Amino acid sequence: MPRCSLKIKMSLVVFLLIGTVSSSVAGLGLLFFMREFKESIASRQFSVVGAMAGELDEKILAAQRELVAVAMSIPAATAKDAAAMQNFLDERLDLHQVFSDGTAFFSPKGRLLAFSPGQSVNIGGDFSKKEYLVRALQSGKALISDPFPSQRSKGHQVVMFTVPVLGEGGRIIGVLGGRVDLMEENFLSRVAHRNLGDAGEFFLFNQQRQMIAHRKHDRISKPISAKGQRELLDRAIEGFEGSGEMPNPSGSLSIYSFKRLPSRGWILAAERPLSEAYAPIYRAQKLVAWSLSLLLPLALITVWLFVGRLTAPLQVFAGRVRETGGDAGKYLPVPVQGRDEIGDLAQAFNAMMQELVINRRALEAEKGFAVQLLQHSAVPCFVIDAEHRVIIWNRAMEELTGFTAKAQVGLTEPWRAFYDAPRRVLADIVIEGTLYEMADLYSCYADSPLIPEGLRAEGWYRLKGKQKYLAFEAASIRDVEGKLIAAIQTMQDMTLRANTEEQLRGMVAAIGESEERFRRLVELSLDGIAILVERRFVFVNPAGCEMLGFHSGDELVGKEMREFIQRDSEQLFLEQVVCAEETGTTAPWIEERLLRQDRTAVEVELGVGPFVFRGEKALQVIFRDITERKLAKARLETLAHYDSLTSLPNRVLFFDRLRHAVCEAKRYKHALALMFLDLDSFKQINDRLGHAAGDAVLVEAGYRLRECVRACDMVARMGGDEFTIILTKMADQRDAALVAERVLESFALPFLVEGESAQVGVSIGICVYPDCDTDLDGMVRYADYAMYRAKQEGKNVYRFHCN
Repeated sequence: MPRCSLKIKMSLVVFLLIGTVSSSVAGLGLLFFMREFKESIASRQFSVVGAMAGELDEKILAAQRELVAVAMSIPAATAKDAAAMQNFLDERLDLHQVFSDGTAFFSPKGRLLAFSPGQSVNIGGDFSKKEYLVRALQSGKALISDPFPSQRSKGHQVVMFTVPVLGEGGRIIGVLGGRVDLMEENFLSRVAHRNLGDAGEFFLFNQQRQMIAHRKHDRISKPISAKGQRELLDRAIEGFEGSGEMPNPSGSLSIYSFKRLPSRGWILAAERPLSEAYAPIYRAQKLVAWSLSLLLPLALITVWLFVGRLTAPLQVFAGRVRETGGDAGKYLPVPVQGRDEIGDLAQAFNAMMQELVINRRALEAEKGFAVQLLQHSAVPCFVIDAEHRVIIWNRAMEELTGFTAKAQVGLTEPWRAFYDAPRRVLADIVIEGTLYEMADLYSCYADSPLIPEGLRAEGWYRLKGKQKYLAFEAASIRDVEGKLIAAIQTMQDMTLRANTEEQLRGMVAAIGESEERFRRLVELSLDGIAILVERRFVFVNPAGCEMLGFHSGDELVGKEMREFIQRDSEQLFLEQVVCAEETGTTAPWIEERLLRQDRTAVEVELGVGPFVFRGEKALQVIFRDITERKLAKARLETLAHYDSLTSLPNRVLFFDRLRHAVCEAKRYKHALALMFLDLDSFKQINDRLGHAAGDAVLVEAGYRLRECVRACDMVARMGGDEFTIILTKMADQRDAALVAERVLESFALPFLVEGESAQVGVSIGICVYPDCDTDLDGMVRYADYAMYRAKQEGKNVYRFHCN
């Protein structure tokens, strides 16, 4: 389709104006008016339904809150006395006003103990199988039932509000219920008696298609149309909120609006016949027909109106640009209404803004990923902003220096981790750009070979009472405009490499260039030692041959060492080689992987340094098998943090996890519970059946405790027959009580030990954060106190610490 400019379009409009413009403008105007009017009617009707739904929802919640408040005020002694409870309900006039069909009190076993106002022939009856009572007892929460037939008034439907009444220790001692008769005057039925225009009406139904409130009482509780008969109604049940047209039960088209009540999920709907709602449209159609018949002779004067109409898309575009105001978050696509210059401009603008939105979202996702990656990195590092304040101090940094992130973040004193007096660290120099200070602050420094604008320095430092040789690297962090906004500094513990280098330098200096003396030294070494000339083997000692899977060094002579470096370590090895060749100094020791002759991998610690072999420049490569060391380290970490009998976390790991859990609870504002548990009658099992049987009981106890908690919680053994549980991310204090009851139920089962059945109980003390907002030792002490109180008050129970 060829493109037409605005000038051509306007000429065509003038040329064709006399014959077609008047009718076109009138028709388009009428269509526009009809569309806008229908949208306005639908929007206003939905607004009315939304306002009424909010008002009704608030009344439902108010009734539920009133019932909850009364339930909380019921004394435990009153709940056990039917006469006292009947008197209590009779005096609660506020409940009589809210719950028109009366209030009832049920025992935990479902017996009706009291009913008010008036006398009920059902007092003493068994209601334990009623759905509303079963759900209230099972959930322990305030609930609202769906409609069900009333036993008091035949043919009436009622809705029951239920609230569990809790006694000491959170135990349910009864259920308080309030009934609302849907066919009597009350806050639920009242909504159906309101008018919408002259013939419109409101009605309320649930997701099970059961009518709750309707102007015609005979339709209450009857099912509405079956699924598939009325599409708009099906959509409303599935979650749609808004307005639309569909036939009413009598077959006439009506406008329906739907709004869901948040408190219960019921749906408030309004119906208004189209004949009433669109009456102004029908009058407008007649008016347009009469107007056209009168105004056609005057069509020429409308040319100026069409000029304004042709420029309307440009005005829409300009207005949308002003609304956006450079904020991609407020961007709405500009409607493209033509293929002229304005349409091209709108398309280009939409494409540009869509790309901007995509890029911004991607940038935000990358930023969040980068922060998390840095926090969980195994490389010790910290980040300071342009004002020299520490903004990130990761876990590896805490382990290396002994300084916690809490003590460092927000301060401008990262030097405290390394020095006794104030001075600049490498990241400070990157922020300030004062490279001339490097010579005064570090004896060994250089530009980073890996990071542009990065700096590198090495030296001996005293950390946690020990001398360590650390390598620092610092680099700038810039925004998209190139502005310096922060600096990152990483550390690497190279103490072992430095000590080894000093020893080797001493030996090489003593040996000199005597090849025979060198061979005697390296042939007895347990480390693999190789000499490379032009990066090829010219000598490999016996330990190196064995490590690479060869019988003698002659098999390796002439081969490139690069062939025996695993691919993921190849770049690191080449960097070491280049560093040693270009600087004439020993490259840093790095953990890498070598490939044996059979292509199996071996973990090694490898260093490359300059060497002289038979008068020409060479490289000396030393590699040490660290496989056993890594395995031993993993075994030591397991022994240091886990109990050898039960495989549960021990006291050391418990305090570390508790510290981490408290930090998370403070940061995300959620509850945390600490439980101390002590086995009852455990000493009798040791005395009667022996320590082996006692160990079996401890193992079984640890297994049962793990089965009672979630995967995100932790069970630990403190020693002897004492255990602890850390419950994280609790929604309510009652969650801790539920876990404690689950533990007591688990321990109620007998333990089978060496063919004999033994009964072991458990006493539990619970401390809940933030109710006990104190330090870690205080939380442990309070939980311990609560546990001893549980033992003193009969054992095999749980008790909370109360401030």
